[in-house]
Amino acid sequence: MSTKILVTSILLALLLATIPLLTISNAQVGTITIAVDLGHGEKDKYLNYIMGNITQVTIDGKTYSVKWVTIANNTPITPDLLANVDILLIGQPTTGFTPDEMNAILDWLKKGNKALYVAGDSDYGSGPASISAVNDLLEYIGVKLRLEHAGVYSDPNYTYTYKGKVYPTCAAAYYRMLAFVEPDNVPYLFTSMLDEGITKPILMHGPTVLIFVDETGAYHDPVNETYPGLIRIAWYHMAYITDNQPPAPYKYDPLLYGQGTGNWSFIGYAAEYWDKYNSVITVAGESLYGDYEPAWASSYYGVELDGPKFVTNLVAWWVKIITYRRTEVFSFSDPEGDDNGIGTLKYPTNPVFKPGVFDLLKFQVFTDDNYVYFRATFKNLGGNPWNGPNGFSLQHLQIYVLTTAKLAVNKTAPGLNVEINPGWHYLIVAIPGWGDTPWPDGEVSAIYSSTGSLVAKQGDKFSVYAVPGEAIEVKVDKSLLTDVDNIEKWGFVVAVASYDGYGSYKVRGVVAGDPQEWLFGGADSLALLAGVHPLIIDLLAPTANEQYKMLKSYDATAKKLAVVSVLGAAPPTVTTTVTSTVTVTTTSEITKTTERVVTTVVPTTVPTIVPTTVPITVSTTVSTTVTQTEMTTTVVTGILALIIGLIIGYAVKKPSPKK
Repeated sequence: MSTKILVTSILLALLLATIPLLTISNAQVGTITIAVDLGHGEKDKYLNYIMGNITQVTIDGKTYSVKWVTIANNTPITPDLLANVDILLIGQPTTGFTPDEMNAILDWLKKGNKALYVAGDSDYGSGPASISAVNDLLEYIGVKLRLEHAGVYSDPNYTYTYKGKVYPTCAAAYYRMLAFVEPDNVPYLFTSMLDEGITKPILMHGPTVLIFVDETGAYHDPVNETYPGLIRIAWYHMAYITDNQPPAPYKYDPLLYGQGTGNWSFIGYAAEYWDKYNSVITVAGESLYGDYEPAWASSYYGVELDGPKFVTNLVAWWVKIITYRRTEVFSFSDPEGDDNGIGTLKYPTNPVFKPGVFDLLKFQVFTDDNYVYFRATFKNLGGNPWNGPNGFSLQHLQIYVLTTAKLAVNKTAPGLNVEINPGWHYLIVAIPGWGDTPWPDGEVSAIYSSTGSLVAKQGDKFSVYAVPGEAIEVKVDKSLLTDVDNIEKWGFVVAVASYDGYGSYKVRGVVAGDPQEWLFGGADSLALLAGVHPLIIDLLAPTANEQYKMLKSYDATAKKLAVVSVLGAAPPTVTTTVTSTVTVTTTSEITKTTERVVTTVVPTTVPTIVPTTVPITVSTTVSTTVTQTEMTTTVVTGILALIIGLIIGYAVKKPSPKK
């Protein structure tokens, strides 16, 4: 065999050996371990079907193999047992957990990136023992969700229209309840995965309903009240409450919610998300395994069900949450209690303006492979009183972004009556989201460039939504922004105003003296007369005094606006060059009356938008999440290309001339 043939053969062998590596890299990136508790009286009905059908989960093109383990009867839950577990399922326990077991579960959740599922039963038969075991565990680990000490039933003649089709609310008997998967829209937590592909209800055979408890021990109705971190997943409709055994129900008194009192909706599945640990706890009024007829059922008494699809979606959702990683590139805390603008503003008197609804507490910027996320956390979002499509109604959030790109910057702050120093490249306006017209003409969130041109409106590669923890988050496709590779060096101005759908630039006005029902009080009368009063209620700043100093830097006599400085950027020496002028006009003295907003907009002087070219050096302290890099398809492809190139190059190389 010639040397050339031998070398070519070796290179071909390397190529063939690398192809399986490429296949493996594409097919599988890790293992998810799911432990199923059978050690506290749980049954295993349908468990083999579930384990046999869910053997792998593909998330964002990455496939994870699923390893199932069972915790045998009388086997305690210990830290060692949970050491390698990602998801723990506890379905209808009938015996309680010891303090050591509950502490092991709590410590496991606090390790982060975990999912816990706990299900109970109605208070019929042996159900009270299950309710107590579940509630004791939830209380110990600090989850607010609880199982109601009751049962939920419906009339077999009742129907509910779900995704365009009419279904009964129970399967031929009042206790064979059907639940409808209608998850809260929480884009940050990917809740759309839960009902993806589902068109039929799921079975909840003889279940209870969910309630939640607050810090004082008071119980609440999750249909009409929520709390940060709560995600409602599946609902009963046209239903009523029954008290089968003592103790009495905690929240839903049968005298008020029992048969004949009305046709009620209740929660059958819900989850609580722990942002600090990226862990999620899902609680259900009936189990997906081990029940008399578990949620895995695909049909029951002639009713077609989507049980298998729902359980599969649920597992995929847990995997998505616990494997998802994004990097924090900017984080800045804002003092509590400085939601008074220049230091003297007072909230409007209408009770919808709850204390803290404009109090910015923290601003963070995150990135993942495809998106940039801007999150503003408030003391209180106010509960979305006017049902804003984006999950909030009261706040008007403006985020000014200064990149490191040597592009024209803009110094104006439309609607806020301040000047931005040294300027911005992008303005992101996050508002409640009615209609389909972008701000400022409409009520849809929008992104503008420093030239004044619309980069995108909400729905076009960018979205705005409320997230658990009283926060508003903006998700922007990286393709819409420039200089993203240097995002750690960007600077920001984050300003909170009050949303007014009929106000100039959708910003609520201020008046001197006492506040009015729909107007902030406590304004500087001289600044109002001069048209230079800032309309910012809270501003991201290191201290309250720093906020007041910036917002009161206006000059009423000279009619000069207050100057607000970018955070994260080193103070530059700026020589500005005016490149273009865009004049923005506004209408003053507008009075509107509406069920949602009644306001008078105080006359303001709107600054001219002046883009300038400014060399900027930006620096910030960065907190990052570092993950170990795996061999990717790109790396393997590069190896393949190298080997192929060597083969071709060697095969076609001309022999050296004889000497």
